[in-house]
Amino acid sequence: MKEIKLEHITKSYTTQGTDIIVDHAQRPTRTQTVLRDLNVSFPIGKLTAIVGRSGCGKSTLLRLLNGQDQPDEGIISMPADWHSAILTPEPYVITWTSVLRNVALAAGAGRTPEERMALAERLVKLARLGDYADLTPMELSTGMKQRLGLARVLASQAQLLLMDEPFASLDFITREELQNELLHIQEEMQRTIVLVTHQLEEALLLAQKIIVMHPDSTVREFDLDALSYPRDLNTPQMQKLKAEITAECRK
Repeated sequence: MKEIKLEHITKSYTTQGTDIIVDHAQRPTRTQTVLRDLNVSFPIGKLTAIVGRSGCGKSTLLRLLNGQDQPDEGIISMPADWHSAILTPEPYVITWTSVLRNVALAAGAGRTPEERMALAERLVKLARLGDYADLTPMELSTGMKQRLGLARVLASQAQLLLMDEPFASLDFITREELQNELLHIQEEMQRTIVLVTHQLEEALLLAQKIIVMHPDSTVREFDLDALSYPRDLNTPQMQKLKAEITAECRK
C-alpha cells in the first residue's frame, strides 16, 4: 500500500440545544455535517500538510485518522496493524519524571527496559534535548516541552503521526527551529505525517504534499515532492505556488 485513502467520508455530530426547557419537555437537538463525501489520500512515508479555512473539517479529519471518531459513511484504508499518535500545541507529558524517562515510558510494550532506554536516548538526542535529559517537563520552556512531545510521539511506535497546529503557541524563532528539527527527524525516520496548519508558509517549507480543504469537503492537492530542502520562500517558483494555494483557499 502506497497511501492512506479516505473514500466518500461523511461525518456529522448531533448536539443538544441550549434552550431553557420547562415542564420536562424534550430538549431539541441539532445535527451538523462537518465532512460530506470527502475523498483524500496521504502518501506513506511522506509529510502532508492540510490547510483551509477554519471550520472546514481539518481537526475532524485528524480525529478520524486517529480512531477517536468513526465516519458515518465511507471507508478509511491504511496498512493493517498501523497505529497513530497525535501532537497538539499542548503535548501530553508526565510531569513528575525526567525528559529521558518520559520518552522511555512512551516507548510502549514489546521492548525490554534496556531497549526502551536506548531508544529514548536516541530520540532525546534527535530532538536536541540531550542537555536537558535529567530535567522534568516543569523545568522546560514551551519550545523544549514541544520537542519532548515530539520525541514521545516518535517513541510510541506509531507509524502515522498526526499534528494539529503543534507549533502554534511558539514564538517565530522557536517555531522555525522546530520546523527544521521535524525535517531532520523525518529525513532519518521516514514516518507518515499529516500536519494541520493555519500557516501556509509552514506548509510550503515542510510538506511534500499540500491539501487544501474547503467547507463543502472538496479538496485540491498540490504535489511538492520534487522540491528539495531547505526551501526558499522568496524564489519565483515558491511565490507563484504560494499565490496559487492562497487563491484556492479563498474559494
